[in-house]
Amino acid sequence: MKAFSLFASLLISISSLFSQIPYNQRYIEPVFDNIIIEQDVVYGNAPALLFPYLNESLTSPQDLFMDIYRPENDNLDKRPTLVCVHSGAFVSGTKLAEDMVAFCDSMAHRGYVAASIDYRLGMNVLSPESSTRGVYRGIQDGRAAIRFLKENHQQYGIDTNNIYILGSSAGAYIGQHNLFMDTEEERPPESYNTPDLGCLDCSGNSYANSGKASGLIALWGALQDTIFIINTDTIPVYLVHGTADATVPFVYGSAFGNPAFPPTYGSSLVAERLENTGNKPETYFVFGEGHEFYGTNNGDWPGSPNSYWDTVFYSTQSFMYDIHKPTAGFRVEAYGVFEFYDESISASGWYWDFGDGNYSTEQNPTHEFPEEGYYKVTQFVENGLNSWDTTSTYVDFFVGIERKTSSGFNMYPNPAENQITFINSGNNPIIIEIKNYFGATIDKVVVLENCRFDYQTANLDPGLYFVVVTAKINRNIHKLIVK
Repeated sequence: MKAFSLFASLLISISSLFSQIPYNQRYIEPVFDNIIIEQDVVYGNAPALLFPYLNESLTSPQDLFMDIYRPENDNLDKRPTLVCVHSGAFVSGTKLAEDMVAFCDSMAHRGYVAASIDYRLGMNVLSPESSTRGVYRGIQDGRAAIRFLKENHQQYGIDTNNIYILGSSAGAYIGQHNLFMDTEEERPPESYNTPDLGCLDCSGNSYANSGKASGLIALWGALQDTIFIINTDTIPVYLVHGTADATVPFVYGSAFGNPAFPPTYGSSLVAERLENTGNKPETYFVFGEGHEFYGTNNGDWPGSPNSYWDTVFYSTQSFMYDIHKPTAGFRVEAYGVFEFYDESISASGWYWDFGDGNYSTEQNPTHEFPEEGYYKVTQFVENGLNSWDTTSTYVDFFVGIERKTSSGFNMYPNPAENQITFINSGNNPIIIEIKNYFGATIDKVVVLENCRFDYQTANLDPGLYFVVVTAKINRNIHKLIVK
């Protein structure tokens, strides 16, 4: 009588290439040799404060520009997009800042659309009211840039659901407020003073889109008040900061230590607030490092980027990819043949390598292995953005043991060397007996419902054992190999 045994150990396997599975390195490696840069694209027009920035009523209309970077000869019709916002304390800087250009150039070569933006500059650095209004104008412009990209998504091949904002210093202020200052009630009172600066999405252009990003990378930035962060703020956040930053406080204080600037909450307190509201951010906090610790000064490198640049860039790349990629996952059942049930998230295409030279593109395939043995089954999933993920499970097919499938029971790794983990995800306790090849009981343990038990196999001689699992009236047998 034929019967089957399986065990699962989910392993992420990105490096292995299978001939029938369409692995690609888009978004991970610079797969496009050439990119297109469209310079000085006007994304809006808004009243800018006139130098020397002493009178908030003295303004002049100013065109707002961005440079758009895209991969050349790309046949994908919608792509994730990164909006880069330069540093400069809201009084200096341009879209040509070397770090923002580096992000845009590198991301476009990897298959993203990227845009580096100018925004309105100018404030009276001796006036708390003027400095607050200067920041608010930048926040409005960041939102206007995103509205523009959403409105023109077909022209530039943009996925409107995946537009992320990355800012350095002042740009990170803009980025953080883009996510967390997103209601009229949260507008600073100073923005209503004469002249009224208007609502968050009422400046720059009149496109009927939300200017809110769907992901944030904030490099050495801060937030006016962490009370803006609430439980419904679930957008992915990545915070980068040096703990010894004297320009933008890591914890709490005024920028540059200037009391004329309103105190703000740095990355440490923003991260704490996010965790307390259930949205744990990704962080890269470097002890003892200061402002722009990857080596720039107001966005430009005096020499070459230091080693921190690579860390920040590649961690940003990974953070972004995790937002828009699908998540692989599946479960396996064996009833005469192996049945694979897809449990992936956000996938639109499925590919399977059964480890025996056979493949499938079905979402929920069934498969019968040709002979006894261990097989590594890999699921590859992708979505409409050409993002992908993969996971693998080992299955053990053998003949001669009569059993029923044990729902809710799992054990791994198998073969085991020093330890094997028994998992009981069912609603009843289970009794586990470990028997040797001749059927003699070596040991017995009880695993309570919804619990795991780590069993030490170091004292067992190498060889074949049988694991007998009893739950109420059901009795199941699994094969265990000890190295």
